[in-house]
Amino acid sequence: MTAPEVRYARSGDLRLAYQQWGSGPSLMVIPDLISNVEVIWEHELYRRSLEYLGKHMTCVIFDKRGIGMSDRFERAPTVEERNADVLAVMDTVGWEKAHVMGQSEGAAMGLSFAVDHPDRVETLSMVNTFPPPRYVPRVPGFIREGDPPILDRNGIYEHFMRVLETWGEDASYLVDWAMPSQIGNESFTRWLARLERFAASPNDFKRQLDNIMEFDAGDAPERVRVPTQVLHVAGDKELHVALGRLLGDVIPGAKFVEVDGADHFFWTMPNWRAIVDEIITFTGGKPERTTERRFGTVLFTDIVDSTRQSVSMGDAAWRDVMDGHDRTARGLIDAYGGRVVESTGDGLLAVFDAPSLGVQCGLELREALRGMGLEIRAGIHAGEIEALDDGRISGIAVNLAARVEQHATNGELWTSSTVREMLLGGSTRFEDRGEFELKGVEGRWRLFAASGGQASG
Repeated sequence: MTAPEVRYARSGDLRLAYQQWGSGPSLMVIPDLISNVEVIWEHELYRRSLEYLGKHMTCVIFDKRGIGMSDRFERAPTVEERNADVLAVMDTVGWEKAHVMGQSEGAAMGLSFAVDHPDRVETLSMVNTFPPPRYVPRVPGFIREGDPPILDRNGIYEHFMRVLETWGEDASYLVDWAMPSQIGNESFTRWLARLERFAASPNDFKRQLDNIMEFDAGDAPERVRVPTQVLHVAGDKELHVALGRLLGDVIPGAKFVEVDGADHFFWTMPNWRAIVDEIITFTGGKPERTTERRFGTVLFTDIVDSTRQSVSMGDAAWRDVMDGHDRTARGLIDAYGGRVVESTGDGLLAVFDAPSLGVQCGLELREALRGMGLEIRAGIHAGEIEALDDGRISGIAVNLAARVEQHATNGELWTSSTVREMLLGGSTRFEDRGEFELKGVEGRWRLFAASGGQASG
């Protein structure tokens, strides 16, 4: 799907950026501390869960005041003003009532909103969050053997100060602490630094953090009167699972669900659907895990000689180069109507609806990266693929495209004979590179190098 347009709701003198997408029951998503409603759609690890939610519900997400694309605040907002922001977005989209889902401090906001405006809330889902300060002395009673170490308020703040030291430049520490499932995923780490930059400047982030650390919903947990579920990842090192257990115990009639994993930002977990499916089910839906067989053009790319370049340039300079690679690649793939499926170390896997789009995107990407001093090899095949509802793709067409890329000469985009035949008569030139045995694929395949110009005969 195409990323939804950014709109603005007015809350007093401030404007709040929001997006709406999907179909079905209304779901208000209150995000965590680091957000930008436009940038979150850039990366497949976030996008997959947003698209999946949109298949089951009509979703709205907004940047809280002081963060992302929303206006900054001159003084710390009150709890009532935070609630008014949620109301403003709901009123703007015409919702009298909605299911509310919040992540981290977004869930604390959702709790306050549900208590003060129960007539506007169908259900409340709280993910990886914390109770108000008055309940903290009770937390030790909810710690279990095998839990990760627990951080107090000062410990959490100190970790965020370490995050702030390299804010927008190197997100490695944030990944290590709050998204350990993505340790080693350098492409994601680079993108996360980009999200940081677009979420807030370092000073703006600290102002937001300081305000959130003082957020106090009082005795709200005991006053909840809407159906509520509390979900918490068992290995969360940022906000300990005992905090979720406590909330599940204090909130009247609440359902508590403990989920395997260690990521505070659950969107990135391999088992992210364990949480999203619980939310869909709790709101009355029936999550369905489907696989769609359809035609697709599959593109694999890989940077040539990346190890030598990274060593010679040094980590910081190479990170900047790769950040440029990621922005350029994702921008072009989006411009040609494609979708990044996953990063593959020093390259990526993308899928397009038509061979012409995949080939032209690949050729333009090759030239754009060459201008940045990067050489790539690329391979394309088109055929029937299995598109899974978690964003992944599989099938022989995917395997074949990977083999084509592995045989491609440095600096060239190779295609299968299938792609060449589909594009005969067009403007793309194909040069025969001979027949090859492709590992795991029957028979011998004739491969071609694609370039601009007149089509081969």
